[in-house]
Formats: sequence, C-alpha cells, structure tokens
Amino acid sequence: MDSFNKLITILDKDNLFLTGGAGVGKSFMTKQISKYYMAQKKSVILLGSTGISAVNIGGQTLHSFFLFGISSNFEELKKRDRYNRSKIKELNKILKSLDLLIIDEISMVSSNLFDMVLYRLRESGFRGKLMVVGDFYQLSPVIKDKTNSLINSLYAFESSSWDYFDFVTVELTKIKRTDDLHFMKILGSIRKGLIDTQILDFLDSLRTNNLPDTNRTTLFGTNVQADRLNDAKLNETQGKNEIKKAIITKKDNSLDDRVIKGWASKLPILEELKLKEGVPIIFTTNRWGFYHNGEKGVVEHIDDDVILVQKGERLVKVERFTFELTRNVVDSKGEIGEEIICTLEQFPIRLGYAITIHKSQGMSIEDLVCNVDNIFTESQFYVALSRAVDPKRLKIEYTKDSFKEYLKRVIKINPKVDQFYSAIKKKIFLE
Repeated sequence: MDSFNKLITILDKDNLFLTGGAGVGKSFMTKQISKYYMAQKKSVILLGSTGISAVNIGGQTLHSFFLFGISSNFEELKKRDRYNRSKIKELNKILKSLDLLIIDEISMVSSNLFDMVLYRLRESGFRGKLMVVGDFYQLSPVIKDKTNSLINSLYAFESSSWDYFDFVTVELTKIKRTDDLHFMKILGSIRKGLIDTQILDFLDSLRTNNLPDTNRTTLFGTNVQADRLNDAKLNETQGKNEIKKAIITKKDNSLDDRVIKGWASKLPILEELKLKEGVPIIFTTNRWGFYHNGEKGVVEHIDDDVILVQKGERLVKVERFTFELTRNVVDSKGEIGEEIICTLEQFPIRLGYAITIHKSQGMSIEDLVCNVDNIFTESQFYVALSRAVDPKRLKIEYTKDSFKEYLKRVIKINPKVDQFYSAIKKKIFLE
C-alpha cells in the first residue's frame, strides 16, 4: 500500500497528525487528500494557521473560519460570541456536516488556540475527522500581548485538547526538495538540534562575504533587512519605476474593511508592487506548468495586465492571480459550499533580491543566501537552510565573529518538542 492510500485508510477510522521535516511533501499530500475527499463527494475544509499556509494549501485561515477574531483565550472568545450568534449558528451547521477538517502548520497554533478549536467542534456536534499537518521542530507559536509585543506561547500538543483527539501520527521521511543525500542527512540533524564538528565544518564551508549577490535570493530574519536590500537594489537599477497596485473587489457590502485589510496583509503578495524591467523576481504562488513558489526569473517587459518574465530559456507571461476570500455556507440539501465575499487580484511575484525567512514558507529556492545575523527563534536557522534545493548553490552570510560558536547557540530546539515526539506511541513512518 502506498503512502497516500495508507493515509486515507487511517482517516477512515482515526484523526491524523501528519508530520515530517521541510520538503518531504506534507502540503502536496494534504492537497491530494483534499482532492480525494471532494472526488468522493465528501465535505472537506482546509485551514492554515497563517495566511501564507492557507494560500499554499488553497484554504482559509483558522481565525477567519472559526470566527476567533482577535480572541486569544476562552474568556475573550465567549465575549466575542455574544455579538456573533447568527454567524456561530451557521458555523455549527457547517461543522456538523463536515467529513474532514484539515489544519496546516499546526506548529504555529498555540495551546489556547487549539483549545478554542476543540470548543468549536464540540459545541457544533462535529462528527468528522480532524487532520493536523506540520512540524513542531520548525516555527513555534508566537502571539502578541496587550502591548502588541511578540511573545512565545505553549504548543498545541501541550493542551489537554491534543490528547482528546487521540491522533495517529504519520511522519513522512523522504526529502523531495533536494536529491543531495549528504545535505538531506545534515538537514535532518539540524532539524533536531544535533550538530557535530563535521556539520560545523560543512556550514563554515558555505560561508561567504561576497554579498549582496544579485543572482541569488537572500533570506533575512527581519522585514527591515529584506526591505532595505530590495529597495536599494531597485534604486540602483536604471529604468522607469513601475507600480502595480492590487485590485480589491468587495462582493458583500456588509464586509468590514478591517477584515479585508487583515486578510490581504496575510496573502503572499504585495498590495503595492514596485518593479523595473531587468530586475530579478521570485514567484510567490504555484501555476503548474509555468512557475512554482520560490522559482526565480527576470522581468523582461511590463504592461498594464501582463508582465513578461524570462525564466531560464523560457519567456513566461505572468497575469494577475485572483485570491478569494470565502465564507462557507450550507445549502438546502445540507451540503457545504463556498460563497466568495471578496477578491484580490495581483501579480504573484516580488523582488527577488531578498525575502524574510517567515515569508519563504513553502518555497524551494535554487540560488540562495541565508543571512543568519539575526536568528531570534528556535529552529529559524533550519527553516532558512531547508529552503535550498541544491547545497552547491547555497551560501551563508554571517557578518560577525566566531561563526561556529554562534552556530552552536542558534542551532537549537525546544526540548519539549523532542520529548513530545519521543513519547508518541501510535507512529508510522512513510516515504
């Protein structure tokens, strides 16, 4: 039995936690399962814990679907629900009719948020299966406190709700992003925070100071660094500065503009895209047969509704990509459908000089530089390195002293994650 059929068989009876390192095909498998359910006329809803993950799997965000708003705990949610009774009633109808609910990037869901998910499911009489997807060795849950400062939070698996679902765990093990077996092994060790002299020597051999290199995309830890390099390189390029603004169309006049603004800010595009002919770009979505998320090219020509991009030896016509904000509805037959309440059209590209580690989520980048000067969360170094397709086309930029000592400090994991994976009893490994 192949991996896909094994997962379908598990979901017939159990809830599923699908995990594995970066580039093993978690998102691909998730989409295949969703397509299978729809082909079987079964109802399935895909949710992402972030806007980027929601777009990557073709779904909605967790917060918008469950009507969480800015609630971060039960008390705040119950207060909010008093003003949302009709919407909650509609949500409960949807959940009660659902066969499969999928939540992607579960590692970024806090324990409080996961408790709120269970609360919604129990209140609705949900009888379907829950599939959560992600890697707790990667990005951890981060929330904002009352002063709008970022603070770390407890993982979803630390909530009592995790045990309630009694997940069967399946770990995908074969990295499909790269064919380099040696690099795969090194990434596997770094993912778990394991480093030795050989790994340190390998990483040191990738270090470079001949930057910035316009033929490569540089990953930075912060938005400020990425924006600074993109702006500087754009200004250095001769030619007319073209600005492409996103086209937003509201389909429901009662929709709050703040909701639209929040949704748009989480999409993998820029509401105001600045370009010039001759600049490198990076694609931020997939269009099968034409380009993929993380692939690069050079702008050859810019028209009102078309941008021509040279991608290797091929000239690709890039048109605006339409993103849809939807709400789920239940029809008279009790079947779940979708209603489009807003659309946003924008070219799915951005300047290819630099991008943040966070926004590179889901990307496979061929010519890559990882600037690691500002690694500030656990596993961020691993997330950056694992975007690489080919280690021969990967460089590491570090502008300070004592590189190897720095690596020993930043290549780390939360010990709670290691303990969690070690304690899993129902675990299956698949390629």
